[in-house]
Amino acid sequence: MIVKHIRGQDCDEYLKGNSWRCRKSRRRQLPYVGLKIAFVAHHVNFKTGPATVTAHLVERLSGDHQVSVCSNTIDGIDLLKVQHYKVPALRCPKPLAHITFLISSTVLLAVLSFLRKTDFDIIHSTGYDSAFSSNVITSHFCERECRRLEEANIIEIPCRSVWQKLKAWDHRLYRCLVCFLEGLIISRSNSRACIIVSQAMQEEFARHYGDAAKNIIVIPNGVDTLRFHPTNRPLYRDQIRQKHGVSRSDPLLMFAGGDWERKGVRYIVEALPLLSNRTVTLIIIGSGDEKFYGQLAELRGVRERIIFVPHSSSLWEYYAASDIFVFPTMYEPFGLVIVEAMASGLPVITSRVAGAADIIIDGVNGLLLRASSDVNDLAAKIELLLSNAALRKTIGERARETAEEHSWDQAAQKTLEVYNTVLYGPDLQRLRLDMPERPPRDCHTIEHLR
Repeated sequence: MIVKHIRGQDCDEYLKGNSWRCRKSRRRQLPYVGLKIAFVAHHVNFKTGPATVTAHLVERLSGDHQVSVCSNTIDGIDLLKVQHYKVPALRCPKPLAHITFLISSTVLLAVLSFLRKTDFDIIHSTGYDSAFSSNVITSHFCERECRRLEEANIIEIPCRSVWQKLKAWDHRLYRCLVCFLEGLIISRSNSRACIIVSQAMQEEFARHYGDAAKNIIVIPNGVDTLRFHPTNRPLYRDQIRQKHGVSRSDPLLMFAGGDWERKGVRYIVEALPLLSNRTVTLIIIGSGDEKFYGQLAELRGVRERIIFVPHSSSLWEYYAASDIFVFPTMYEPFGLVIVEAMASGLPVITSRVAGAADIIIDGVNGLLLRASSDVNDLAAKIELLLSNAALRKTIGERARETAEEHSWDQAAQKTLEVYNTVLYGPDLQRLRLDMPERPPRDCHTIEHLR
């Protein structure tokens, strides 16, 4: 519970006591209405990436707080519980889409403030889309680190056709824009809270911004442990395998995500012919250059063992059908698909540079690659798991136990603690929403001190 307008000795007395009444003050009872929170995000949905993170936070916070969402699109959210403000923006090219959303969201919030239509306690931007209006910002990417990897050709931007060259030019313009905004925000982080999603990101920000990044807060993403669950296996395993022509007994590797160059799809394809079991099938879910990777698979003699699925809104069904999740990414600030696979009870093979590797102990609840591009190491780790069903089962069970410690409820609570600090400063960090003597939900009252 957050209590507003507590000052001086009244606050001291409140923090000392264990009740909802302060002894040295006049009081009056007011209904508890919670915080007024505005989320600003380009997209809000339960499909993938930052849009999913925002959707889960909105869903959990809207029960006890007045939540508004300023976005270009919204899907899967109960609009009876949430006020939605449509933010107009271009869809492409990417730099213009970003700029138009930035301008539109800033103007929208200014107009709402001018008209006194609402007075937000917290404006939470889930990116740099509304950097000038927010007092809390979540960064899902260290833009300067990604630009460094691209400039060093560690992450290759495909330029194999005229269309890809145009997209690469568009991407570079976008990267320059967000790098500029990121630097602007981090340099002014003393006046706002900046949340990142992994310890790996914290190291990257410290490397690129030095002392300016010292106040950054790490809150790992959560996972829906009910939707992604080992009990899905008997429900969907045979169904999905039959749909894609995979035998019930054939080992099935799974990869999910877009941006295949950065996430290392090439290395999975190149590891496939190194496996002794020629019945191993790889299913790749997401959008990417299917033509190029199909040709690469032809050259390696494994094209018939790879299945491309352009998109699925039911990833939990594919986790249930698979035996191993493989994700040899070259740069990944977190990697929601990693913890989703872990929650589904799958053994995961991923890179040490992935943000979600923070919660993986190599050989205990997952396997970590020496390097993303080490195809021989990747093949050896796949062979190890395929040859030992007991090891697969043990690692999968421990992965599930780890995922249960990272729910969206926990992420939402930690986010609320950040809001608390923003509103009341570091001296009031004991004033938490989860006070032990909070009144029952059917009789919300607070002591408003005058």
